[in-house]
Amino acid sequence: MRKLVYILSIIILLGTGCSRQQKVSVKIPMTSAHRGASAIAPENTMASVDSCIKYGVGNMECDVCISKDSVFYVLHDSTLDRTTNGTGDISNWMSADIDTLDAGSWFAPEFAGQRVLRFADLLQRAKEGGLRITIDYRNGGLQEMLSLIRSKGMLENCNFTFSKEEDIRRFRELAPEVKTLQAYIRSESDIERVVREVNPDIAVVWIDSLTPQFVEKCRNHGLQILALVLGADDKTEDNQKAVDLGVDIIATDRPEQFIMKYGKANP
Repeated sequence: MRKLVYILSIIILLGTGCSRQQKVSVKIPMTSAHRGASAIAPENTMASVDSCIKYGVGNMECDVCISKDSVFYVLHDSTLDRTTNGTGDISNWMSADIDTLDAGSWFAPEFAGQRVLRFADLLQRAKEGGLRITIDYRNGGLQEMLSLIRSKGMLENCNFTFSKEEDIRRFRELAPEVKTLQAYIRSESDIERVVREVNPDIAVVWIDSLTPQFVEKCRNHGLQILALVLGADDKTEDNQKAVDLGVDIIATDRPEQFIMKYGKANP
């Protein structure tokens, strides 16, 4: 009888050990908060940045554009109309006037007084809070933007996305040491062309397009993978697919929900 109990105990211990080992081996991707934690705070404001830091989000995606007097701001649209009480193109506004605008009331009354976020202030808060930044560059002097990032000691903690090929070439010239250039890849058949023309470090792919074969081919080219899982609808299945495929980063509009379910990223 004692021998039977001993054998059963060994089996249970082994099963528990295997279960723990399997759990640890699951790769959890880094979360990239689309425009910040934009479902619980107004997008691209300091409130959305602070929410990212609060929930331990690894990365925040933002769009960087410039004012009339060459101050860099974080704003998705080229115009101020949708997310502020200003109107017109931000490039026609002076920074002193932009800084008076309300960028939070449109979202909820409790966010009244949130300002259009200066890029320099975002970099500083991100550095203090251990938050990486993904920069979707829109306009302004690229060299000046990189100088600002360097002055804040954040160059190694930023990813970069560009829509224009000339900006990509310029970026490679100005910051050859940076290995976090992102590029959109629409399909598996498009990988070779993008690698040849852009030579990115990170493949940005919509989750619907990703397959195990797609992932393997990206890995064969030395690419990290960022899965786009964007939208306000239920993303339970898409989130699980991203985890199962072992992507490196997941871009989401609900980073706090992803982290509450899966936890923070692990290697």
